[in-house]
Amino acid sequence: MKVFFVFFFLFVSFGWSNPTELEDYFDFVKNQDFEEALKTTAKLGEGELKASLIHLAELMAHKTSSSVVVLNESDSNEVRFVKRLLLGYQHAYTSKRNSLEAYNHFSGALTLSEKIGTIYLTKAALIALLDLFGSEIFIGSKQYAPYLDRFVELKSDLIDDALIIMYSLIFFSKADDDIDSVDGRYYSYLDKLDSIFLKISKSHSFYPKYYFEKGIYYKIEEDFTKSEDFFLKADSLASNNPYLNNFRGDIAWQLAAINMQDNQLQKSKNYLNVAQKLAQKLRDTFYNNRLASLIFQKEGNSDSAYHYLRKSVDIEYQLGYKNNTLESSILTVQNQTDKLKLDKLELDTQSRKNRNWATALGLLLIVGTAIGFLIHSTTKRKQLLAEQEKVLQEQKVATLLKEQELTTIDAMIEGQEKERQRIANDLHDDLGGLMATVKLHFDSLHSKVKDDTDELYKKTNKLIDEAYLKIRAIAHAKNSGVIAKQGLLKAVEQMANKVSSANHVIIEVKDFGLDNRMENSLELTLFRIIQELIANIIKHAQATKAHIHLTNHGDTLNILVEDNGVGFKDPKIIANSEGMGLKSIDKRVAHLEGTLHIESEPGKGATVIIDIPI
Repeated sequence: MKVFFVFFFLFVSFGWSNPTELEDYFDFVKNQDFEEALKTTAKLGEGELKASLIHLAELMAHKTSSSVVVLNESDSNEVRFVKRLLLGYQHAYTSKRNSLEAYNHFSGALTLSEKIGTIYLTKAALIALLDLFGSEIFIGSKQYAPYLDRFVELKSDLIDDALIIMYSLIFFSKADDDIDSVDGRYYSYLDKLDSIFLKISKSHSFYPKYYFEKGIYYKIEEDFTKSEDFFLKADSLASNNPYLNNFRGDIAWQLAAINMQDNQLQKSKNYLNVAQKLAQKLRDTFYNNRLASLIFQKEGNSDSAYHYLRKSVDIEYQLGYKNNTLESSILTVQNQTDKLKLDKLELDTQSRKNRNWATALGLLLIVGTAIGFLIHSTTKRKQLLAEQEKVLQEQKVATLLKEQELTTIDAMIEGQEKERQRIANDLHDDLGGLMATVKLHFDSLHSKVKDDTDELYKKTNKLIDEAYLKIRAIAHAKNSGVIAKQGLLKAVEQMANKVSSANHVIIEVKDFGLDNRMENSLELTLFRIIQELIANIIKHAQATKAHIHLTNHGDTLNILVEDNGVGFKDPKIIANSEGMGLKSIDKRVAHLEGTLHIESEPGKGATVIIDIPI
């Protein structure tokens, strides 16, 4: 699988001047805004540090550099740290990359960061190492695992979370380049990625990578139509970023691969032609030739298939992938180190035997002491068990009270639904029938009066018609909560259709994973929450469009309601108001042990995100 990306985050305040400018610089680099990163260097004083920072931003932006980097004895630890990263990325970005040299420099940077004791330096070195492992063709073991675990320990913001999930997806989906060896955790991590990107702005430079990972997921699932859609979304966003041309080559290659799997061979060739035009490195040519061979083989063109296979094998030999991967290189260095240790271990063996006899005698003494300790522990354990039994009884009582509370709430909801049904029937049958009778009498009265009252008649008749329609609309709205037979999704869709036809707002409903019904009282509560949100949009938002997304993540139901209305400045003030709208929704969500999150800006609409455990 051809997946690699570089995210680099670094903030150093230890011994450096202008910490604010440095923090801004590395924050821009982390978010891949290299132009803004270069602007911040103008505020730094002239010197080796400024020159190295400029070089680093340009190298990461263009993935190439011809400048020579020299480590000097007079350099400070911080400048040596940046230069180590520069040397590592230079070896990683060359046409014939030297993964082992890149690894050694990144490891040196990590050692320096631990010596300096600055957490942001450590994160930068870890990201560089994880980028290097993620760009390898074959990942047969877990050499990357200690670095990823350490990065998880140091994470501090939403972007760190996104990086960790994307690294994990790469490692879980690559093992000996065999798509069938996808780690089982891959799917749960993809759900986490979706949740994280709901909180990240869609203009963020990470979104092309997010859509790319979605395309990879549907490729694994062999849903080639959806896979192609997401890859095209990724390419559309990447085309607006001049620093992602190489990444666009990866996207074109994936589009060629999925169309080949789907037997769309001409489309596959067209996409592969784009990938060949965007290829910058020798490894890109290797991928393109290998895929071309597979396409021609599937087409039945044996001569062309053999031609491109031969070319890819020649490049593979130049790159030394089978015998010179980063993983095998690291293992070779480790084996050499182990051989040097072997002689020392043999010399230690004899003295260890002598110590073993002394240890055995000591163990006999320890066993006697342990027996006495066990007797004492048994008594204490009995006391502890008695205390635990008491706690369990208290928990059982609390659970019973909770069940009684839930039963009461279910009964209350059921009563509310019956009352809604009764009111709806009264409005429709009684008041609706009465209004129909009034209209008949009014029409009869008009036939007996003079023509000069026609204008007054038309106005009055219009008002009667409007009143009758409003009574019917209220009756339908009250009756829409009865969803015991049709389910939550059907009820929400019906409500959306009725509201769209009766108002100037178009409501679209999308769902994923709602194949099975939930407990009826839960569905009723969720429906009332959505109904209240739509009512708020109609009353206050001045919106023309709204979207309702219902997604079942297995153990969590995600509800997302968004509109293109006027929005509001501070969602927290709205949520904490004493009104019956969002305050009531917040209480219902809290009772269901869920979470409510509101995002809004004036003039940009509002988005309400609700997660309910099911």
